[in-house]
Amino acid sequence: MREKRLSVACALAVAASLAWAGSLEDGERLFREDKPAQAAPLLERAVAESGADERAWVYLGVCYIQLGKLDQAAAVLRKGLSSAIRYKQDLYYNLGVVFVLQGKNAFAVDMFGEAIGADATYSPAYLHRANARVNTKDYAGAVADYRRFLDLEPGSAKRPQVEQIIKLLEANAAEAARLAAEAEAKRLADEAAKKALMDQMAASLKESADETKSVSAGAGSVQGYGDELKLDE
Repeated sequence: MREKRLSVACALAVAASLAWAGSLEDGERLFREDKPAQAAPLLERAVAESGADERAWVYLGVCYIQLGKLDQAAAVLRKGLSSAIRYKQDLYYNLGVVFVLQGKNAFAVDMFGEAIGADATYSPAYLHRANARVNTKDYAGAVADYRRFLDLEPGSAKRPQVEQIIKLLEANAAEAARLAAEAEAKRLADEAAKKALMDQMAASLKESADETKSVSAGAGSVQGYGDELKLDE
């Protein structure tokens, strides 16, 4: 009887394992067919299993992104990261996408950076970090990331567009530098003019003080006569 119970338990375990595998397989198929609403429930079942395949977390996170469930996507991707090894860069990358869609570009930059840290050749992370850096006005960083993307993907269909963006950013940087130089020159000129005016005012006050002192001294000498003025008779 005991052996029969063990056999039943083993059979149930195998069945559950097969069901989990089927959930991942079917969920992945629907995901690749661009059917996130149908794929999500199957992937939810897959990630609920202990030791879930990392891909299930990635697929489910992307499904939630496609369905506009950004908070749920962020939560799933973070959970997947807690045990990720092979697909860590994908989880960080998609979390960066979530933050971009939420308008949290500084956080997105950090997440794309983590993806790059996990895989330095992960080209999409450079491209999207560059875009996020443009939104945070880090133009120099954006140009560096765009260039790195082109180095990794020399035949990319996006190359003309990326090169145009680089050109515009560099032109803007040059214009910003010119405007900054003009502003600094104006500031220095204004300071010099102000100092010259202050020096002129100081000199004028000193001259005025000297004249006042001279007049006072003359008056003193006139008032200093002690003898009474007498007229000849």
